[in-house]
Amino acid sequence: MRIKTLLVTASMLTGVWAFANHPSFDCTKVKKDSSEGLICRSDRLTDLDRELAAVYKKALTEATDTQLLKAEQRGWIKGRNDCWKAGDEEACMVGAYRQRIDELRGKYRLDDTKPAKKQTAKAYAFDKSFSLDGITFHVQATNDGSENTLLITPSGLTEENDVIKQKINGMVTSAEIADLNKDGSPEIYIYVTSAGSGAYGTLVAYSANKKASLSEVYLPPLEQNKEAAKGYMGHDAFSIVKHTFTQHFPIYKKNDPNCCPTGGKRQLEYKLVPGEATWQLRLVKMRDLK
Repeated sequence: MRIKTLLVTASMLTGVWAFANHPSFDCTKVKKDSSEGLICRSDRLTDLDRELAAVYKKALTEATDTQLLKAEQRGWIKGRNDCWKAGDEEACMVGAYRQRIDELRGKYRLDDTKPAKKQTAKAYAFDKSFSLDGITFHVQATNDGSENTLLITPSGLTEENDVIKQKINGMVTSAEIADLNKDGSPEIYIYVTSAGSGAYGTLVAYSANKKASLSEVYLPPLEQNKEAAKGYMGHDAFSIVKHTFTQHFPIYKKNDPNCCPTGGKRQLEYKLVPGEATWQLRLVKMRDLK
C-alpha cells in the first residue's frame, strides 16, 4: 500500500500518471475522465487492451482488406467509448473488449494451427451437406474476410442442378434444411453474420420447386416493419422450430451501448408462403421475452 501511495503522490506533484501495468497506448497522453483514462486505472481493462492489440495486429496480417478492418476497428473504439452511458462503465467496456477479441479470433481463425492464408484455393472454412426427401444441398463458404464467396451445389433435382455462386457480406455461421410448407420439396436456409460489432444477421435461402429446380426464398428487411424493428441493433440468431422459421435478437433501449442491451429479447416467427415470383417468409407472430 505504501508503494502505491507514493506513486500516486508523485504523479499528482508532477502532473504525470504513474502505472505499473501499461495498456497498448501511452497513459500519460490521455485525460483522466476519458475512456482511455479508465483503462489506465483498471488492471482488468489494461490486460484486455493489450490482448486486443495483439489479436488485432495478427488479424491485420490475415485480412484480405486491411483498410476495411481498420475502419471496423475505429468503429469498435467509438462504440467502446459509448460505455460511459452504461450504469457500470467498466463492466460495459470489459464486455466490449471480450466480444471484439472473440470476434477477431473467430473471423480470422487466429487460434488455428494453420493460418488462413495457407489454405488452398479450393478450401472452404464452411463445408457441409444437407439432405431431405431425396434432395441434397452442398453448402460451402470461404469465410476468410468480411466479404466471402458462397457456393450452393444441389443434387437430386429432376431438371436443374446448377451450382449457385454468390458474394455475401459476412460469414456463414450455420445452415439448415427443412420443408416449412410441407409440399415434399425441401428448402435450404443459410445463416450469415456480418463483420463488425453489430453482427447483423442475413439469410440466403432457396426452395426446391416440385423437386425440379430452385427458387429464391425472400426474407423482407426487418426495417419494413417498424414495430418488429424497434430496438433492433443486430446480433441476430436464426433457427427452424418445427415448421416455423424464427429470428431472435436482443432489444436495445435508448442509449444502450452495443455490448450491453437491456430491453430483453424479441422472437419473430415466419411462415413460408408463395410470392409473386418467388417464395417469401411472412411474419406471423412477434413475442418480447425477458
